[in-house]
Amino acid sequence: MKKILLLVLSVITFQSQAQTYMYGTTFEGGDNNLGTIYRVDENGQNFQKVFDFSTSTGGNPRGGLTLGPDGKMYGFTTAEGQAVNPGGTPSGSFYKFDPVTNSLQVIKYFNTEEPFGYEFNDAPLLASNGNLYAASTYLGSNVVQANVFIRYEISTGSLSILDTLDYAAFGYLDSKLMQASDNNIYFATVRSIPNHAAIIKYDLTLNTFTLIHNSLGSVVLPPGSTLSEYDVPINNPLFEASNGMLYGASRGGGNYDEGNVFKINKDGSGYQTLHVFTSGLSVEGFIPAGGFVEHNGKLYSATQQQGGLNLNSGTFYTINLSTDAVEHPHILDVEGIDPLGTFVLSPNGRLYITCSGRSTNNGSLVEWNLNNNTLTQRHAYNGTGGAKPYRNGLCIVDFSSLSVDESNLADLNISIFPNPVSDYLSIKSSGKNTIEKIDLYNTNGQLVYSSYSQEPINISRFESGVYFIQLKINGSKIITKKIIKNN
Repeated sequence: MKKILLLVLSVITFQSQAQTYMYGTTFEGGDNNLGTIYRVDENGQNFQKVFDFSTSTGGNPRGGLTLGPDGKMYGFTTAEGQAVNPGGTPSGSFYKFDPVTNSLQVIKYFNTEEPFGYEFNDAPLLASNGNLYAASTYLGSNVVQANVFIRYEISTGSLSILDTLDYAAFGYLDSKLMQASDNNIYFATVRSIPNHAAIIKYDLTLNTFTLIHNSLGSVVLPPGSTLSEYDVPINNPLFEASNGMLYGASRGGGNYDEGNVFKINKDGSGYQTLHVFTSGLSVEGFIPAGGFVEHNGKLYSATQQQGGLNLNSGTFYTINLSTDAVEHPHILDVEGIDPLGTFVLSPNGRLYITCSGRSTNNGSLVEWNLNNNTLTQRHAYNGTGGAKPYRNGLCIVDFSSLSVDESNLADLNISIFPNPVSDYLSIKSSGKNTIEKIDLYNTNGQLVYSSYSQEPINISRFESGVYFIQLKINGSKIITKKIIKNN
């Protein structure tokens, strides 16, 4: 008997014949001008608005969606909703959205006078333990200078406060959380006084926060300029590459406070600036925004600006993991203005990112075809279906990719053993079924192994934990199985 499961990892994208969609949110537009939830197909086309935010649900979502293990998508709004404490101003909600029924349920309303804080500007992190983690930007009318770190247990529906992070000790947190292969959560902050960046580690087991790196360099501003929203490292999540190092980009700092790209070990050692961004150049951008995605030995990301401040549309840049070289292969023009999101690698092998449109238009969805190195605007937001997509790493939902249990594998004459595994994982097929490709992903959605042969996989070099193995069979069929790696 087949076990049918909706694919539940937003960062892992599995190819299918149909029914694969990329979901996102817009900050404005829609029936109530409070934003929308929309979807496009895996080619960035066939746009469809599936939900309008309202005063009752909360509105103005900034951070997109996260797909949970229950097949629901989770996100935050930053305005409207209901006041849950006397004297408080409604300040958004935490919600779950069902992509099958297109229905939304509010889990929690936030306001300015409660211990959970308010303004959750990024989608929550789905951790390897199946729980969601997020942090609010402000606490209590911003009188208390702190962030609030929260956890939502999907299995029980329990929402709890883990800790408050004092700005003075840890800095101002406004970037999405990420989980590394050591199971710890990492994030970047901008320090309150002085206004410098920091990198923080949260230990899931001990429930402790540790500052592993603090930038002590002075900030130098160009003549006549002042600090602004562009000068703080907001919306720049860290990323663990296949080499095990953390990569990040700061929107401020560097020679002229216009940002830099760096890498660092997870223990806080080995910090290295890879590139310092500079304005006034026609061949590269500055003020990097969003996070990274890895593909074929490179990291891909974007800058918000190029040339002069608010003059041009921004750039797409890459980091070569072998050489640390940073290149700007594309200067944006008519495709999009002001990319603020993070690239998503679609099942079609192309990259997609949203652009806010700045003050020029309502924003756009841009495709980067890596095969021929071309850019294409796949959608222009028109206000009715939504406008101003901010911080969106599109959430991929595959309705037709199925996870299978052992009986399905037996039906296909395929065996995967041993599981759990410590050293070598074997995949065998017999009969008429041919395994054409094998891919192995970690719980962050990173491709850690890929092969076109059925040679045993050396699992011993990977961290212990959960992995997902994907098999492409007979040219089209895709099956997925969870693998447990033991010490």
